[in-house]
Amino acid sequence: MKKNRILPIVIVALLSFSNATYCQSLKDILNSSAVKEAVTSVTGGKKLTVENLSGSWTYTNPAIQLEGDNALKNVAGSVASAEMEKKLKEYCAKAGIVEGAFKYTFNNDSTFTNVLKGRTLQGTYSFNADEKTIELHYGKSGKFKMTTLTAHVVLSNDELSLLFNADKLLDFITKASAVSQNTTLQAINKLASQYEGMLMGFELKK
Repeated sequence: MKKNRILPIVIVALLSFSNATYCQSLKDILNSSAVKEAVTSVTGGKKLTVENLSGSWTYTNPAIQLEGDNALKNVAGSVASAEMEKKLKEYCAKAGIVEGAFKYTFNNDSTFTNVLKGRTLQGTYSFNADEKTIELHYGKSGKFKMTTLTAHVVLSNDELSLLFNADKLLDFITKASAVSQNTTLQAINKLASQYEGMLMGFELKK
């Protein structure tokens, strides 16, 4: 619903420019701060800053996003997304990622902790505010080796969504939780392989 309301706001923002603005390319206009602020106000999204990100965030549900031409053209995309979310929630539960037990805490000094199956993983983070992406640099913990995950970030009020490359996220969950390969994971991988650019992740709440 929110996405459907963005277009009218963007159109109004475009029409508000002076005649001189028409000399700009369409790309310049769409990248203008006025349009970005209009879209942000409609979606309720917050800017990615240390202040907005800091604090403890607790898992509530898995998150799925289909990207790319294949996903946009495929009428079964929404159905696949719903089915994937169901399977991902099942797999997350087996890996110990359940509501109230899986958490991220981001600190102002660019460090973070991630609680998984009662174990606290630690690391540092860096982000690109313009691209709204964050890199999570996990340190070595026991048998768990150092790794880096990149996520697309959506901040809205007290909610946070982290969306990762599907393959990398599933590999991370499997290794970090020491969960064995199973039919649920195989089903997720099979479905994900049909959609280029599929992103998976977590919805969290403060």
